[in-house]
Amino acid sequence: AMSCKPELLIADEPTTALDVTVQAQVLEQLNNLRAEYGTALIIITHNLGIVARYADSVKIVYGGKIVEEGDVDQIFENPHHPYTIGLINAVPRLDLPRSHGLRTIEGEPPDMSKIPPRSCAFSGRCKYCTEECTTRRPPLVEVESGHKCACFHMDEARAEKEEVLGE
Repeated sequence: AMSCKPELLIADEPTTALDVTVQAQVLEQLNNLRAEYGTALIIITHNLGIVARYADSVKIVYGGKIVEEGDVDQIFENPHHPYTIGLINAVPRLDLPRSHGLRTIEGEPPDMSKIPPRSCAFSGRCKYCTEECTTRRPPLVEVESGHKCACFHMDEARAEKEEVLGE
C-alpha cells in the first residue's frame, strides 16, 4: 500500500481477529510508515483503545452519518452524543468495582434500509428519543471549538456523561 507513497492510507479494521501483540505491531508499523512518508492515515475501528492511542481527530459514525467529531481529548473527556457516551461506557474499566458490571448500548442495531432518511439513525436505541428525532435528522452543530455533535438532546445526555466519567 505504501509503495506509491500515497498521501492518504485508509485502514479498515486493520487489527480485527489479531492477538494483542500482533495488533500492537501492526499499529506501530502503520504509525511509523505514516510518519516516514508524511501520509495521512484514516483508521476505521470500533476499538476505542486504538482511537485513544493513535488518533489525532475522531469521527463517531452511526448509521452512516457522523454523530460526533472532535479531537481525542474532546471526544473522550467531553462526549455529547448518547451513542458516543454508550461506546465509552461499554469499555470495561478496572478502576470500578466488579459490582459495576459491564454496560451495553440499549436495543439492537437497526436495519439501515428501514430507517427513514429524515430521522436520527440512533433514535431506535436512544433513551432520550422524542418525536422530533424520528421526523428530523439532527444537524451537526459545534458544541465547542472544533467539537461537533448531531443530537437534539445533548443536555439530557450530559447528565449520563457525567455519571459515566465519574464527574
